[in-house]
Amino acid sequence: MKILFRTLVFLIIIGVSSCTEDTDFPIDQDELGKFIGSWSVSDNALKINYEVSIERSSTNSSRIILNNFAGSGDAAEGLVAGKSIVISYQEVGQGWYVDGTGTYISESRLEFNYTLDIGGTEENRRAVFTK
Repeated sequence: MKILFRTLVFLIIIGVSSCTEDTDFPIDQDELGKFIGSWSVSDNALKINYEVSIERSSTNSSRIILNNFAGSGDAAEGLVAGKSIVISYQEVGQGWYVDGTGTYISESRLEFNYTLDIGGTEENRRAVFTK
């Protein structure tokens, strides 16, 4: 049900953004640029802190790679749509699965709400990324 809801939210975001005049052009690389860099993360789960580095995907100009997402030691791929990042259900380490959304708040803050499933135990998490 959560995946269906997040997919619906994503489609609404895409639908709203498709109403602009520049829909025939690929995503502006400056749009991705605001997410790129090293971020310190405060994750509410166990009040853990870790680092995430975000880089552009080498295979898709509208996607980014979030290295060490959820403190997993592995990478997640996110789709950028305006100020939002959509992380579709995916594996980020052996037996770790995530899906959720992130929002660009300012040049020094991103906020993520996501679900982490480790071995069938699911946690809802909120993480704040700061520079």
